[in-house]
Amino acid sequence: YFQKVPAEAPQLELKANYGLVEPVPFEFPALNIHWTSETVAAFDFTKRPKDNTAKPKPDEEVKPLKEPDIKPQKDSGCQIS
Repeated sequence: YFQKVPAEAPQLELKANYGLVEPVPFEFPALNIHWTSETVAAFDFTKRPKDNTAKPKPDEEVKPLKEPDIKPQKDSGCQIS
């Protein structure tokens, strides 16, 4: 607490030498030999099944639940000694 604040900020070393890993460049994996232009052309996306999900139902109103009236019972058989 009793150190004086310097007039100019000291130069800090900006490159950290701990806690960091070297970045690994991303490479796409090689294509499988089965994926040829003929294979991709064989897919007919116009004959896909239609979505079964109709319009989403509107949210139903949440009705409040009546909480039970809990009263302390003296005849529970529990004793604190």
